[in-house]
Amino acid sequence: MNILSGEIVEIYVEDGITNAKVLVGTLFMRVPLLFLPQAKVGDTVLIESGVAISRVEDEELQEK
Repeated sequence: MNILSGEIVEIYVEDGITNAKVLVGTLFMRVPLLFLPQAKVGDTVLIESGVAISRVEDEELQEK
């Protein structure tokens, strides 16, 4: 299991599915937001198998 984290820089709908352009390190990924309909630009998300599975709260980032 490889879990990545990244920041949402753009949200768009393609073929009826809400996707996000997510900055992971120095690369951009297209990530479906099927499990995170409340996500917004600027949120940090966890990505598993190419799908955003959770938002990361600011307090969680500061602990690491």
